[in-house]
Amino acid sequence: MRTAAICPTCAIYYNAACILYDGTFLAALGVAPLDPLDVILGKINTAVQPLTGTTAPSSIPLYIGQFYINTTIPELYVGLSTTSPDWGVIGVIITTTTTSTTSTTTSHP
Repeated sequence: MRTAAICPTCAIYYNAACILYDGTFLAALGVAPLDPLDVILGKINTAVQPLTGTTAPSSIPLYIGQFYINTTIPELYVGLSTTSPDWGVIGVIITTTTTSTTSTTTSHP
């Protein structure tokens, strides 16, 4: 038989947030201990999307490893700190575009 356990972080019965992750990352995302699971997953989904802008990043990364894309150059950065606006430049993003064309031949009798 299962028994309920008290979460050492929030001092209430374990809930989805406690089971999902009990650490500093959820706090950085603004997740509270009693938030519903769909709210928590939505905040995680939003946070893992790369940030974008037209200049170099100047904000503090939410987590180490967060990506930022400067869409003007385009250039990719990675977050190196959660206490200061410390971003490392990975490099210029090189893209290739493939274009295909088709030709149609029509014969007239």
